[in-house]
Amino acid sequence: MEHRGTVISLPVPVGRLDLFREKIGLSRDELAIISAHSEVFKRKKQEFAGHFFDFFYGIPETRRIIEQMERPESIRDTWVHWFETVFKGAMDDYFLAYLWGIGTRHAEVNLDQRFTNLGFSIVRQFCHRIIQEDVPFAERADVYRVVDKILDFFILVETSSFIDATSRCDIEIIKGLADRIRNPVTVIGGNLKRLKRGVSPAAPEHAILENLLFESGRCALMVKDIKTYIDLFHKESVPRRVNLQPLIEKVLGSLREREEYRDFRADLRLQPDALWAEADPEDVETIFSYTLENSIEAATQLPKNGAYIRVESAPYRPVKRAVMVTIFNTGTPPRPEDIEKLFSLFYSTKPGGSGFGLPIVKLALRKNLGRITIEPVPGEGARVAIVLPAA
Repeated sequence: MEHRGTVISLPVPVGRLDLFREKIGLSRDELAIISAHSEVFKRKKQEFAGHFFDFFYGIPETRRIIEQMERPESIRDTWVHWFETVFKGAMDDYFLAYLWGIGTRHAEVNLDQRFTNLGFSIVRQFCHRIIQEDVPFAERADVYRVVDKILDFFILVETSSFIDATSRCDIEIIKGLADRIRNPVTVIGGNLKRLKRGVSPAAPEHAILENLLFESGRCALMVKDIKTYIDLFHKESVPRRVNLQPLIEKVLGSLREREEYRDFRADLRLQPDALWAEADPEDVETIFSYTLENSIEAATQLPKNGAYIRVESAPYRPVKRAVMVTIFNTGTPPRPEDIEKLFSLFYSTKPGGSGFGLPIVKLALRKNLGRITIEPVPGEGARVAIVLPAA
């Protein structure tokens, strides 16, 4: 399935895929058997695409993914192309990269891998029907065998791609490290505060303790954000109707209670027809907690005109059922070449940043079929746009 969202880029492990093909026994001679009957299958490509579309549109979970595409009708063309490509008989590096990319796209939209396996079952049944109806009886056994091998190979490739995309780092190791670091960091920070209270501000040791306390706080924040990221990764997101206005107001109220953000100005301009999203409420709160805090923090770096943010909502017209929330802030506009880096783990433009804020937002949006963009507004600030499925 294709879907425009967060892009995952992974190298294609051609050697590993060649090993899969070898172990399955998909040889050139067997591919030649399919090539001899390729026109029989390719004539059915439009019928296949319609059948596949109707099947998955009938399942609520996959229908949501289709409806969130900017051009849902294009998915039929994608499946026509896929079916035709399968029966061209080519298994070159370009084709392997094409298969590998499908698995990563499934990870991008957080498609349950069980639906992918179900899809291959539907493909297998459809192909078997073609063989039964259109392949001469004497050749059917060979064609059945080779088609099954091809589809088994595809399952291996796409499953491997999906796993690599969703498990690029050993999550359990990171989670274990975060849990074990949290307590020592808390103890160190508490002791540093006690030591600092007993040292005169004029003493040289005071500046050293200030720096140590700052770094300790940075470590504590990183541990907290790592745990948030891991918990979000493992959490099953359950979409529900969410009213965005009270949620955004709640987040802004919590931020205003913090001393460093107390004086910012916030202007809410939410349209009545763009107030409700269909997403996991906890995930949505996480999304706006981090994006609003980042926006306010950016705005407070330029105190000349006072920190100001503007939050607006509107229907997102390119998608049939979607709402877009934009957050404008008066901070320093990001450099275009740095925007992609902002979504990378551990990258931060703030001295005390953890480098996990926007990756957490990106993950929460991916799990809820949403997307995020950041654009500089030259001479004024920056604008963040968040798109979520509309309820």
